Parts: sequence; structure tokens; C-alpha cells
Amino acid sequence: MNGFRLNKSDLKLLVAYFSLSIAWLTYRYISEGYSVFMITTGLIGVIIKVAVLVFVFMYLIQKVLIEREKYFLFLLLVAIPLFVMGYLDLLRDYYTATPPWTWDLSPSEVIIRSFYNSTPDLALPLGLILGKRYYENKINLVELRNAQKEMQLKVLRAQYDPHFLYNSLNTIDALIEHAPKDKVRTYVSHLAGLYRYLIQNKEEDLMPVESEIQIAENYFYLIETRFEQDYQFNIEIKKKPKSKFLPNGSLLTVLENVVKHNQAIKGPIKTEIQVDSDFIRISNTKTLAKKSSEKFGTGLDNLKKRYLLLSNHTISILDEEAKYSINLPLLKTVD
Repeated sequence: MNGFRLNKSDLKLLVAYFSLSIAWLTYRYISEGYSVFMITTGLIGVIIKVAVLVFVFMYLIQKVLIEREKYFLFLLLVAIPLFVMGYLDLLRDYYTATPPWTWDLSPSEVIIRSFYNSTPDLALPLGLILGKRYYENKINLVELRNAQKEMQLKVLRAQYDPHFLYNSLNTIDALIEHAPKDKVRTYVSHLAGLYRYLIQNKEEDLMPVESEIQIAENYFYLIETRFEQDYQFNIEIKKKPKSKFLPNGSLLTVLENVVKHNQAIKGPIKTEIQVDSDFIRISNTKTLAKKSSEKFGTGLDNLKKRYLLLSNHTISILDEEAKYSINLPLLKTVD
């Protein structure tokens, strides 16, 4: 019996319950004129009865109801201790009552009074323990989900980092062949700054919007240096967001998607980035899709998963004939 074994906090709850019950029953018995003997035996009887019933019920819940799923057997087995403990309490009352009362009960009356003597006394402490267990299990479930989210986020970040490194190395390779040394040095400097940022913040799930925009501007330079006028980027801040965040590298993921899947043939690929208080919209013109070893939309699929793991929001995509738009909701943190 693991899941329903009484733990230390359960025992503390029972001790608190017994303490209050003893105080209340003592006051009640004294008010009703009970003798010291009747008060003593009555209190001992209640403690023993409730303690036995709680332990038996917790055991039956685990062994019969949860592990074996025998519902009728469970109801039959719980009825037995209820009757036995109620009947013993009835006998205690019969032998300790002052003045004594006459045992003139029929078998049906004995059964009814036995259950009446045990069921109400069990209901409150058992309800307290099961209610406490319910909320403990809810907390454990939240912690488990958070741990699962953290693991999934690490996996998704691991998928993202190699892809960006591969594209960056390809950029350097192409630039070395066609650009002057000074331009190569500047490019490498910007690339180093970009990776420094990624490495320093690789464990962060969320980043401020300002930081994401800054890294995007760095990326603009790298792409525009390599492709010259093939790709053009413009940022318009309509309303500066305050204390808002984005999943780490999400803006860079969208921009990579633009470059990776669009090829400038009849004109440059223009990308407009509109920053508002609640979202960032990235819109780009569409041309012939470039061939890529990565499945189309894989990076965006990962980004959708990251949003769902970090919040209740998700990205929205509008794919029109000549325009492709993505909305990134801005997130708030909860202290």
C-alpha cells in the first residue's frame, strides 16, 4: 500500500482532529452530566474506533478499490468494519451507561444503531485526509507537468541550435568566397556576438522583447551582407511593449524561415516586422520556395510547441498568395 499509506502529515492531521474532538466531546459529556468513568471510556472508545476505521478504509481503498478495481467487494468489505466497530461501541455504551439501560433491541435495530455509531464518526476525518490527498496529488501533477515541460523544452532547443549553426557556417563559407577580408572580419564579429548571446542565454525559456529585437537586427546584418539586396528587413514599433517576453530565439526562428524558404528571383524578399503591445507580426513577400534539406515548417512547428509548453498562447499563420504572415503573441511572466 503505497499511494494511500498514511504519511506524517496525515498523522498530524489526525492528531489535530482527535485533539479538537476530545475537547468538544469532553465539553459535551460534562454538559450532559456524564460521570468521569463514562467520559473516559467514551473518549477512549471514539479514538480507537476512528483510528481503526481510518486505517482499515485507507488500506481497502488502495488494495481493493485502486489496485483490483473490485467495487462491490470494496463496499462489502467496508461494511464489515463499520458494523463491527459500531457494535463494539454499542456494547461499550451498554456496559458503562449510568443509569444502565435495558438491552431490548431487535436484530435490525442492532444493525442500524451499529452503523449509526460508526459512520458519522468516520466521515469527517476520512474526508479531511482524502481531501488533503486530492490537493497534494494536484500539486504533484503540476510539478510533474512542469518537469516534463522543462525536458521537452530542452529537446526542442537541442533541435534548434544545430540547425542555426549549420546555416551560419554555410553563410561564412559563401562569404569567404565573394567578400573582402574586412567584410569577412565584420561578419565574423557579428556572428560571434550573435552566438555569444545565444550561448549566454541558452538556458532561458523566455527573453525580453527588446533582446529578441536586438538579436534580430544582428541577424539582419548577417543576411543582408551575404545576399546584398535579395533580402530586406524593416522594423516598425507601433507601440513599445512593456515587460513582455518571447520564447528564446523565436523571432530568429521566423526570420530564418523567411530566408530558408524564399528565393529572390523577380525582386527582393521584403520582410516587415511590426511590434505592438501584445504581439509581433512578421510579414514577408513570397517567391519561389528554395530547396531545403529540412522539412518545410519544421522550425515553426517547434516554435508552436514551445509556445504551448510555456503558455496558453500559440502562433497564428496567414499564408496568402503573395504574402506570408506570422503573429507571435507577447507573453507575461508570473512571479
